[in-house]
Amino acid sequence: MRALISFAQVVLKFAAGIFLIALSLLTLLDVLGRYVFNMPVRGAVELTEALMVGVIFTGIVLATQARQHVTVDLLTMALGPRGRRIQQGFALLLAACVSALLGAVTWSQAMSAREYGDKTTMLGIPMAPLMFFMSAFLFLNGLIHAVQLWGLLARRSESE
Repeated sequence: MRALISFAQVVLKFAAGIFLIALSLLTLLDVLGRYVFNMPVRGAVELTEALMVGVIFTGIVLATQARQHVTVDLLTMALGPRGRRIQQGFALLLAACVSALLGAVTWSQAMSAREYGDKTTMLGIPMAPLMFFMSAFLFLNGLIHAVQLWGLLARRSESE
C-alpha cells in the first residue's frame, strides 16, 4: 500500500510540475508574442485557466497528503494534548466533509456542463472534463482527510 501511495505522489508531483512548466512557457510565449511580435497567443487566458486547474488541484491534494496546509495555532497552544487531538480530529472531519461536499457540487456542475455541451468562448475547449478533474481531486482530497482522521483515531485506540 505504501508503494502505491509513493507512486501516486510521484505521479502527482510530476503532473503538477508539467502543468506549472506549461503555464510558465505559455505565459512567456504570450508576453513575448504580445509585446515583441505584436501577436499574442490566441486563447492564452483560457489555456492559462485550464493549466491553473491542474496546478491548483494537484497541489491541494499534495499539500493535504503532506500535511503542509497553512495552519494557525493561536488557540491550539492553550489546549492540552487531549484538546489538541480533539481539535485536530474535528478539523480533519470538517475538511473531509467540505471536500466531499465541494466534490459533489462540482460533479453536478460537470454533469450539467457535459449535458449542455459547455465550451470556452475563444478556443471551444469542453468545460466538463476540467470540472470532472476538479471534482475527482476534491473527492481524493476528502478521502485523504478521512484516512488521516482514521489514522488519528487508530493511534488513540492503540495508546489506550
